Amino acid sequence: WVDLRFTITETGDVTDVQVVNAQPRREFDREAVRALQQWKFRPRIENGRPVPTTAQQRLEFKLSG
Repeated sequence: WVDLRFTITETGDVTDVQVVNAQPRREFDREAVRALQQWKFRPRIENGRPVPTTAQQRLEFKLSG
């Protein structure tokens, strides 16, 4: 798994992705960041307008054999 912290922009895009923690360390970081950057979110609404917000997400990797 990889825990990521990132910003969701006013348009729902993902920016400023940072790895917070991972197990095993550094094994899946690059792929987790790449995957998260492709996601699209519904932006946070304050006073009727979309605003950027910080979020955190855990991505889990399962290897099949």
